[in-house]
Amino acid sequence: MDMLRGLFHTLAEADPRWLWLAGLGFLIALVGSAGGWRSAVALLGGRTTLLDATARYGAGSLTNTFVPAHAGDAVRVGLFSRLIPPEHRVRRTTAAFAAVGAARCTVLAALVAVGAAVGAVPLWPLAVLGGVATLALVAARLARRRLPDRRDVPRLLGWLALSTAARFVAAAASCAAVGIHAPFAAAIIVLPALELAGIFPVTPGNIGVTSGAVALALGAHGVSFDAGIAAGIAFHAGEIAVGLLVGTLSVLYLAPGRSPLVRRVALAASAAGVAAAFSATVLVPLV
Repeated sequence: MDMLRGLFHTLAEADPRWLWLAGLGFLIALVGSAGGWRSAVALLGGRTTLLDATARYGAGSLTNTFVPAHAGDAVRVGLFSRLIPPEHRVRRTTAAFAAVGAARCTVLAALVAVGAAVGAVPLWPLAVLGGVATLALVAARLARRRLPDRRDVPRLLGWLALSTAARFVAAAASCAAVGIHAPFAAAIIVLPALELAGIFPVTPGNIGVTSGAVALALGAHGVSFDAGIAAGIAFHAGEIAVGLLVGTLSVLYLAPGRSPLVRRVALAASAAGVAAAFSATVLVPLV
């Protein structure tokens, strides 16, 4: 009971300003991932806008919130495949998905290398990430019979680097919100643990797994269990909230026969709701 009481107290005392920064980080991370998908599809002959790509990616995020086993990735593959020319559509979509996975592992491996250099994380995750990236590249080659044009690869890496950096800021802000010392160092520990824990999600939205992975990773570096679990809950809650908001708007955007008026009203209502929540949790206490 004392442990639960301490956890609830830590969550109740969380700084809302850091939590909002984490939410912004999750939003930018989602847009960055959508930009990565857009770049991968463009390499294979598909064309779309960043807004449309974000809607397609966001629909997958909404699915992942309620369904386990990366079901949202299947939704994304289905939605983005519609942008690719009909010839060899399935094979090319598989190549795009594999290219995104390889690029994400490459960017995360760079983050792990930095963390290992400063003594924050061990080197063994590099082997795992390197293996996953290699398998993804092999899958991309087999699916497309040749790798994407190397001149366009930096754009894909750039979008996913933005996504990873924003997710890093979100992790640091979640740690800072619950009072963890050196939150940026903690974020270097947290991100690789989350990525490894998310490879085989067994619950909708990875509920429970995310918080446990964060607590175990931080606990190995001297952070108390209460603070670690609280940081994990804050991180997961922020990511789920952004996924639900963007995912719901994405479904409205992609719905057949959608009306521009309905889209504008939904966007305005969402913006008003976010502004009201921000005012109630951040601005009012400052007055």
